[in-house]
Amino acid sequence: MKAVVERKTKEVEVKVKIDLSGKDYSINTGIPFFDHMLESFAKHSNISLFIDAKGDLDVDEHHTIEDVAIALGTAIKKALGSKKGINRFGDSIVPMDDSVTICGVDISGRGFLNFNGNLKDCKGFTSDNFVHFLDTLCRNSGINVYMEVKGINAHHMMESAFKAFAIAFKKAIKIVDEDIKSTKGILD
Repeated sequence: MKAVVERKTKEVEVKVKIDLSGKDYSINTGIPFFDHMLESFAKHSNISLFIDAKGDLDVDEHHTIEDVAIALGTAIKKALGSKKGINRFGDSIVPMDDSVTICGVDISGRGFLNFNGNLKDCKGFTSDNFVHFLDTLCRNSGINVYMEVKGINAHHMMESAFKAFAIAFKKAIKIVDEDIKSTKGILD
């Protein structure tokens, strides 16, 4: 349940190491708020996650956020392997001050994001990049995510969303037996 993914383009260089059974994390993307969100994801999903990204932040944050999502999604997919024995489904409701997020996860192999919420931008992390990150992560990991976010404060809304996703993900990847949770016999 480990994987290493490196991705290098003309715009971004990123390395992701993940261990789904670990508990350490170190995140450096050059975007402090994004680092904070990824640290919340690692902490609340109980995984080891190491991300080092160097991107063209002088242009904007989009390329770095997108390439981290591609690399992280790919690493999650690799680390899950055949998905044998995982619970497959997870859900959570996470309140944070004025905000609340409802999140459901299905590690089906068919990545899709269904997002509902009216977010505002945070410093260095726009609402567009938030949704784009989650969508790109879903497509590259093969995880289906339903997420609804309500609130007033953009920081609280985004943080409750990352935490809700983390908790639902933690439940979904939990090893519960030796079975593949699909009548098809495969999660792909």
